[in-house]
Amino acid sequence: MKNLFLLLFYALFSVNANAEFLKDYEALRNTKNFNEPHVVAYCDSLTNKGGGVFVWKQYDNSDAVWGLIIPSNSEAKGNWIRQDQQTLNPDWFGAINIRLTIAGLPPTFKNLGYSEEVIRSRYLALIPDISLDDTPDWAALQMACKLQEKGWLSVTLNPKDYYINRTIRLPETTRPSFEYHFQLEGNGAWLYSTNKTGFPFLYTMPKNQKMSQDVFCSRRFNIRNLSIKGNAGKGNGAVGIAIGGTFHSLLENIQLMSLDTGIVLRHAMSTEIYRCNAVNNYFISYYIGCGKDVWEGATPSKSGSNQSRVIASRTFPSDQQFAGVIIDQSSECRVIDFTLDGGSNRNVSYGVIINTGGTSTVKDGYIEGIHGETFCDSALIKFRGNGASIFTAKDLYVQMKGVIVELDAMNNVAQVNISNVTYIPPGSTFANKGNGAWDFTNVFGKQQNPIWKTDKGYSFPGKGKVRNTVKLM
Repeated sequence: MKNLFLLLFYALFSVNANAEFLKDYEALRNTKNFNEPHVVAYCDSLTNKGGGVFVWKQYDNSDAVWGLIIPSNSEAKGNWIRQDQQTLNPDWFGAINIRLTIAGLPPTFKNLGYSEEVIRSRYLALIPDISLDDTPDWAALQMACKLQEKGWLSVTLNPKDYYINRTIRLPETTRPSFEYHFQLEGNGAWLYSTNKTGFPFLYTMPKNQKMSQDVFCSRRFNIRNLSIKGNAGKGNGAVGIAIGGTFHSLLENIQLMSLDTGIVLRHAMSTEIYRCNAVNNYFISYYIGCGKDVWEGATPSKSGSNQSRVIASRTFPSDQQFAGVIIDQSSECRVIDFTLDGGSNRNVSYGVIINTGGTSTVKDGYIEGIHGETFCDSALIKFRGNGASIFTAKDLYVQMKGVIVELDAMNNVAQVNISNVTYIPPGSTFANKGNGAWDFTNVFGKQQNPIWKTDKGYSFPGKGKVRNTVKLM
């Protein structure tokens, strides 16, 4: 973005000596030279960025957008239009990227010396609840997301730190069955919370099931190369990214730190969490589920996140974290090449939980590759199925002794196929609940059989419900 600005700057002044170099947006509003394009240095006197090239369009009647479409103080008709707008940049909307003011205070508009009149003139049209207690970084990012709803579909952050005081609401559409593809390129940026109260950093959820299935599920998100760090303790409710109602979205290379839950997806069809890293989160690293009890009219069969996947991601849990991955009441989801890091000094209840109990179509779930290095108090893997479910767990490496796989067959019969286990620590067990069927292939050596957990409601599988194809070596 900076190189593009410099290129436009040099090109402009090399061909037009009458072009002006102006201090900020206010100077652009006051200029009376409408015949030439102008270069603006920055947003206002408190920032040192956000500038760009603007051209006067005499017959443009667009609504003013501070940073993009700027009216003149002397001409009633027309607007100054930013030229370098291939993708939106928060700098244009006043992002300041500072952790504290000179006085050591949180970087809110109030503490930075802005007046309510100024921030209302800039943001009120798109952010009706803008406040002096908000930070410029939050306002800039929220404004960019609101502009995505109006057709600027791409936002690119600078590789800097952004300090926000509350939830940024991701773009929400209103047009049924019309596909929107929203891009958020983090570019290596960090999002930090400025307060001790937990909140979802990036968030969008529908009001009801009709909105989710008719409108929101036409949205696609591509959110990449971003780090998010919470600032509150355990049980604070902080979430990195929470999306309800989407289709074929991609969350890639996201770092999630010190949150209650890293990523939450609901009614997220065929969506991927790819190459993400969750560190020291308190409850769940990655959650994929349905909208039941979250929005009106949602049921597992109507709002599950079917065919979604967690791929090549890892978690370094906080001690006593509940789970690395939970896939709840969603069909045909997969966990592929997942790493549960941490060693013997970290305990989690579960590595991965897949529950297809509320689904009405395909009730299966799949795990294809786990590298388990953390001690799991309950089980490394838990499957829970409702009638004729078939689960797969293959390509496993297990470092800590414990329950390797738990199968809870809720009704009828559920089957789990376990294969290609590189190593099982001596004394590790398998846990069967209900009418479970078990197929082991290349799990045990010759003369070896599974050890079953039999306390707390667990039991041996029924007669004929275990098949063990041992390793040849």
